[in-house]
Formats: sequence, structure tokens, C-alpha cells
Amino acid sequence: MRTIAITGISGYIGNQLLQRLNKQDSVETIIGIDIKPPRTASSKLRFYSRDICEPFSDIFVNNKVDSAIHLAFAVKPTHNYAGAHRTDIDGVKNFLNACRQASVEHLLYMSSNTAYGPHPDNPVPLTEESPLRPIPSFQYSRDKGEADMICQDFAKQNPNIRITIVRFCPVLGPNGESTVGAGMFRSVMMRLTGYDPQFQFIHEDDVTEVFLTLLNQKQAGIFNAGGDGWLNYKEVIAATGKRCIVLPAALISPVLSITWALRLQSQSPPSGLEFIKYPMVLSTDKLKKATWFKFHYSSRETLMSYLSAQKH
Repeated sequence: MRTIAITGISGYIGNQLLQRLNKQDSVETIIGIDIKPPRTASSKLRFYSRDICEPFSDIFVNNKVDSAIHLAFAVKPTHNYAGAHRTDIDGVKNFLNACRQASVEHLLYMSSNTAYGPHPDNPVPLTEESPLRPIPSFQYSRDKGEADMICQDFAKQNPNIRITIVRFCPVLGPNGESTVGAGMFRSVMMRLTGYDPQFQFIHEDDVTEVFLTLLNQKQAGIFNAGGDGWLNYKEVIAATGKRCIVLPAALISPVLSITWALRLQSQSPPSGLEFIKYPMVLSTDKLKKATWFKFHYSSRETLMSYLSAQKH
């Protein structure tokens, strides 16, 4: 791992990884691709301002990249479906093509538990063998599922490249105020009548440790990653100390549909309700057995770390 490239390096996880890789003696050069520079300065960093919707094979080839991590993705709900889809799907295709053109030895893709989809018959926990069933009406879930499958197909067609797909649960931590996971913590929280699903979180520090472990051990394959244990949604709400409104789904769903369609709100389409109805917690046994990885934070500790930071 002499030269490592990171797409989306200026984002939440990209910036965390840059800080850690900067301290790794085995890393000589870090190639960063994003539309804006990262907040962290590094003498190892070569930054390229490039939209990942456009090909960037030249960057990988010219810098002789040997390892690469793809983090660039449209993470928040948006009414610009076409633009988000280009970022998500054209972006991953450009990333994979750049890896092929540059003969990258090891690539890692940051997938998501949302690729499994929120479903009433989901086992608790989900294993890597569980089918991907993203819900088509929620773009993040749909695109994560599609991109995950694109990476799997690429792995089958390119057996000479070491390919790792990591499906993470929601990421939180002291710096996670703008993450997807943080989107559930509004000033007034909402729970649907009759539903109390399990939630799992992973700490930002553990995310970077997972990536570094897989890179350093040269582990290929598909792995789930999430903090140990999980909390029921009622426990999550209680931990926040915030007010909670309990409503039937039959009442709130039409309201979300209308306000989303009229662009009166951009927090969630009505399909977002599925994520506070059904569980998507992950088994991490495969990761632990393959790498001997130990999570530093449980799901509960991760949540409390995030909430504590928000109070200051």
C-alpha cells in the first residue's frame, strides 16, 4: 500500500481516513479526488478537483495507484434523482474503470446496510449471505444496492484484482453531525405506532479501523461492519432526551407524500418511514473471524459518543 486513492476524500469518512493514513509509514502518497479540497492538510496528499461523474482513469494511471477506496456517494435525500443517480452509479463505474486501467491491486467499496432493505421478514442479524433487497422508492437504498451488485460483477470479471465490499450500518461519532445516521435525530423525534425496530451504529473511529485492517491484511470479499449489539428505537429516543410524537403510519405517510411531492420538505420521501419500521442490523461474525477485528465502541457507546458531542 504505497499509493492509495480515495474518492470523496473531503467528506466525513474521507477526512477521517486521510488523517489516519497520513500517519501510516507504509503509505507514501495519498491521491484525493473530490470537488472541493479536504479540511485536513497532509504532505502526502495530491488532491485533484474532479467530479466523479466524469472519467478519472488518468489520475489513477499517472500516479500508479495500487490501492483505492470509493467513498463518493449522494448520501442525503434529494429531489434531483438524475443527478444523484449519476453520482452514485456513474461514479462507481468510473472508479472501477480507473482501477482496471491502472491495474490497481486492491480496491474497497463502502456499501451500506440499506442495500439489504428494511423488510418485516429481515432476520436479526443479517449476514453477508442475506439477499440484497433495496427498496426502489428510496434512492440511497436503491443506488447502494445497485452499486454493490456492480462491484460484485466487477469482481467476477476481474479475478486478478483484490476487491472488498464493506456494508456499514449508520455511522456516528463526535464529528457526525451531518451524516445519514444523524438525520434521524431531529428536534422532535417520531415513532410509528406499533413499531420498535432494532438499530445498530458504528463509530467513526471504528470505520477507519475497519478500512485500515482490510487494507493492511489484504482481505478481499464482502463484509458487514457495525458496532456490537443494538438498541430498540424506543431506547434510542430515550437516550436523546427529546420529545417524541407517536403516530400511525397511515396518517404520516400521506403527509410525507404530499410535502415531498410539492417540495415543501427535503428530509425524506414517504418510503423513509420503512427505516423506522423494520430492522437492518448486521452480523459481523465474518469480519471478526477473518481479521480478528474488535470494535472499540458498541452501538450504544457510539450513540452516546455522538449525543455527548452534540451537547457541547
